Amino acid sequence: MRVRELAQRLGLNFEGDGERNLSGAAELERAGTEDVAFVGSKKFWKLAEASAAGCLIVTFDYPSGDRTMIRAAEPRAAFAGSLMLLYPASSPQPGVAPSAAIETDVSLGDQVSIAPHTTIGSASTIGDRVQILAGCSIGRNVKIGKDSVIHPRVTIYDGVEIGERAIIHSGAVIGADGFGFVPMNGEWKKFPQVGGVKIGNDVEIGANTCIDRAALGVTFIGNGVKLDNMVHIAHNCQIGDHVVIAAQTGLSGGVIVEHHAIIGGQVGIGDKARIESGAVLGSGCGVLTSKIVRAGQPVWGTPARPLREYLEQLALVARLPETKNQLLQIQDALNALAERAGLPPSTPIEPGPEPD
Repeated sequence: MRVRELAQRLGLNFEGDGERNLSGAAELERAGTEDVAFVGSKKFWKLAEASAAGCLIVTFDYPSGDRTMIRAAEPRAAFAGSLMLLYPASSPQPGVAPSAAIETDVSLGDQVSIAPHTTIGSASTIGDRVQILAGCSIGRNVKIGKDSVIHPRVTIYDGVEIGERAIIHSGAVIGADGFGFVPMNGEWKKFPQVGGVKIGNDVEIGANTCIDRAALGVTFIGNGVKLDNMVHIAHNCQIGDHVVIAAQTGLSGGVIVEHHAIIGGQVGIGDKARIESGAVLGSGCGVLTSKIVRAGQPVWGTPARPLREYLEQLALVARLPETKNQLLQIQDALNALAERAGLPPSTPIEPGPEPD
């Protein structure tokens, strides 16, 4: 692809050699003369000057020169668009593999691709151009919107509704029972999980992620939500539009996450907590049951607290050894005064073990 064509398809302007051919993309350090690379900020300008990249996607304030460049307000986003153009996703041919087991009342849209060893249950609806890859299990009364891609070995239970342009990666399980039990006669008895799961448009769900069905009602995932690998969304959770959740995070039952929140990796969120719009949860933090994280607020730590407060507490903890030594010195001085006055010494402060 020529630079001129790439810029045109990105809707951007170029400088330099528009006829230069581009065959790939790479990092600044590794890019060659037929690669495109991006320069996201000033701190990478020197690295960009030394780069052999055939074309740079740069900010509007990047210095002009003899390089071939495409200018963009958001170079990283433009670079992502370049990757889509330079490395188009391969699509299987439409059709149904002979080994697929599909009930006779299933509705299949136009140009659907069903790979080998896939099963689709009764009364399900598969939209136009949906790709269901090998070994998937699709239950009864499932709806999958057009242009969605279901990667190998995904399990979708009965009654799940998935919007358009979804991407669901291998091993994901959608619609399994929520973890609902009630004590009865000294035993835990299952609370029937009779609700469903509804997923909006343009959602991406990572490998081995689990989204449980609701006990009653629906577990809801909004439009544009991106879930990383090994995320757990429990029964009756409500996830707003364009929420991002990183790997190994777990949401307990009934959690509400409002639009545009960002949740880091290995975060634990207790029952019925609410994460308001635009809040940011740092990796590894813990949100207590029924806690409200306010809109736009960054929080960290366990229990989760405002980032500034968390950093102040970390600083205090770091100064504890110094503070302890100061207290020991004060105690020695007081004991010396007490001895001269004929008074008993104060209770000693235990020095504790020496650090390794």
